[in-house]
Amino acid sequence: MIKGLTHNVDGSLNHATRYRGKISTGYGPGEPPNTTNHPVAAGFFRMLKEVTETQQIGASKKEVAIKKWITNSVAQSSLEAQNKKSKTPRILEFVSLFHSPKDFWESSLAMFSSTEGLLCRSEGEGTPARYLTFDGNNERVWVDREFDGVSGCLYRNCPDFASGKCKPLGLMKVFPTCDLSTMPYRFETRSINTIIGMESALQDLWTLLNAAHAIRQMEANKQLPFDGFFGAKLLLVHRKIKSGGREVFVTDLFPSADFNEMVMQPIKRGLDEKKNKALLEGAAGSVSLLEQAANNMIAGPIESAESSIPLDASEERDIAVNFGADAEEIPAEATSDGNAPEPNKGAETLMSEGPGK
Repeated sequence: MIKGLTHNVDGSLNHATRYRGKISTGYGPGEPPNTTNHPVAAGFFRMLKEVTETQQIGASKKEVAIKKWITNSVAQSSLEAQNKKSKTPRILEFVSLFHSPKDFWESSLAMFSSTEGLLCRSEGEGTPARYLTFDGNNERVWVDREFDGVSGCLYRNCPDFASGKCKPLGLMKVFPTCDLSTMPYRFETRSINTIIGMESALQDLWTLLNAAHAIRQMEANKQLPFDGFFGAKLLLVHRKIKSGGREVFVTDLFPSADFNEMVMQPIKRGLDEKKNKALLEGAAGSVSLLEQAANNMIAGPIESAESSIPLDASEERDIAVNFGADAEEIPAEATSDGNAPEPNKGAETLMSEGPGK
């Protein structure tokens, strides 16, 4: 441990995650079939891996190593097989190997430069805004940004946000079942609709997990270990919606059929217990199993999906270069009037059918 270098002064690790690949829903600048200099929507999930290529630049033909993302053909074929062999897979099943939402999801306001990577980052209005600047030795340093002498993010009143330079960013660590390994993939999004949907779903599912666990403890009449999201199978679903008068793609989070049964069965038992007790003579004022579980949930703090995943320099630059603010917008040629493929099934069927059925 080297405090101030490998660890913070409080002893917490400056963690740098090693990723197996990236899950994308778009094409990067100049990446076929995209011929533009900005990302465009693909309309389906793409499994990518990072490769290093040697290129010659300048008149001297100096060789330099260039990192780029390309399709992981093996993982992509496996994902397509899970989606009834569709070449435009819009359902991605993954397993959570983390306990709480904050371990695998984060969102922030961030401003990037294609040359410097992350320039400014905060968790919203009134929170500290970490800003990149240079000290007297022209070294890259981070400081708390101030506006008129006041520290903290101004959100809508920030000139960078107002000009469109600062945008929301969501990042999720994903272990897809189509290519499960010891290292996660990362899924990035600039879509505010996706970010709001993710955080709403995570909060709802986390509350249900706590309720189901509390009921199991009541039934066992003893303390039981709480695994949270660990081992849960979940689904990312990419679909098209109307937002602000235009069609955009969003990615939603849904429970798998297995997860749904695991959580809802104990809750159903609790509801049945409540009903049975209500029918008993003299049951007025009695406390049911479900009510006791709810009281335990209220008494104990429930973790939220607050940001906890640090961005290292390589992640910052990769996001800045490969992922733009318009990456989840549908270009004019790919709207419902054009060739964009419609989802194979509606998200409303996923709870009962599961992926690839």
